[in-house]
Order: sequence, then structure tokens, then C-alpha cells
Amino acid sequence: MRRLGFGAVLLTGVVSCVLCSVVAAASPKPLPLSARLLERGEFRGFTLEAPRSYKVAKTWVAMDTSLTPAQVRAQVARLTREGFKEVLAEFLDNAQGPRMGLSTVMELGSAASARAELAAEVRYETTHQAPVTFRVSAIPGAVGYGGGGGENITFADGPFLYLVGNAWQTPTTRNPRHAALTEAATKLYQRVHGHPAG
Repeated sequence: MRRLGFGAVLLTGVVSCVLCSVVAAASPKPLPLSARLLERGEFRGFTLEAPRSYKVAKTWVAMDTSLTPAQVRAQVARLTREGFKEVLAEFLDNAQGPRMGLSTVMELGSAASARAELAAEVRYETTHQAPVTFRVSAIPGAVGYGGGGGENITFADGPFLYLVGNAWQTPTTRNPRHAALTEAATKLYQRVHGHPAG
């Protein structure tokens, strides 16, 4: 009886160790903010500039020169409530010229804050600048939006808000790089999904 009891305890310990190993192997590793931008080759036709960091919400918001002072204050206040930590922005270049594409990641205080900021940004963009929206079925909760000169895809994952976009010079209502944009955003999502802050 003692042998059987010891064997059962030993077996339970082995099973527990195996389960711990499986859980540890399945847990996504932490990723720094710098690893949450597009990487070379993920957006066909574009080359990447060095990322820029924005650690002050007002500095980031004020980059949009179309905003009024009141709108800047409102957005800064919202980001502050959401626990704004940092934005990394990476400009993308192609044959049409420099900065014709963009990859950004914003770290906020929580997953709920990232989802709230996603909703707020899409609401603002579709109301004031880019009324056309589209779904990105490969990325849960993602929203695409654009107009006659640019198109963006944005999604939240954990406390992070991501955006991938591109612009074009020839006036058209269709994005000539729509498929490549969707592919790039999907690759980014698959690479960062579920990884905690590093």
C-alpha cells in the first residue's frame, strides 16, 4: 500500500511538472515596444525609417496640426485618463516618396483603455476625416478606415493600440496597396498577439 501511495504521489508530481512545462512553453514571452512595429519585409514595397519615441501625450497629439487647441486638450486629457505611457512611430518610404506609410504602437494603462482609445480614434477619424470603414476579418476587433488619399488599419491587443497605414499621391477612391496593407497588419497582429509588455 505504501508503494502504491508513493507511486501515485510520484505520478502526480510528474504530471504536474509536465503541465507546468507545457503552460510555460505556451505563455507568450514579453516584447518591448520596439518589437511591436512592422519589421522589414512585412509591408511589401516599403522600407522602414528609424522609430521615433513620444513619451509625452501632448507632443504626440499635437503632431496632428489639423486639431484645434481645444481638441488637443481633450485628446490629451483622454489619453492621460487611459494611462498613456508611450508611442513609437515608424515612418515607411516607397517609390512615391518618403513617409508614405506608417506603423505605430501606443502603450496604455490596461487592455480596456486600449479598446477605449481604439473606439475614440475610429470615431474621430470617421467623423472628421475618413468616413469609409472596412473590416479586417483576420484580426479580432480591428477597424480599417480611409478616404481618397490614405487608408489605415488599427487594432488593440492587451494594453497596446496598433496602427498600420499608407497614403498615395494619385487621387483615387481605392487603395492601390489595400491587399499589402491588410497583409502587413495581419502579420504584425500574429507576431505580437498576447505578448505582455517587455
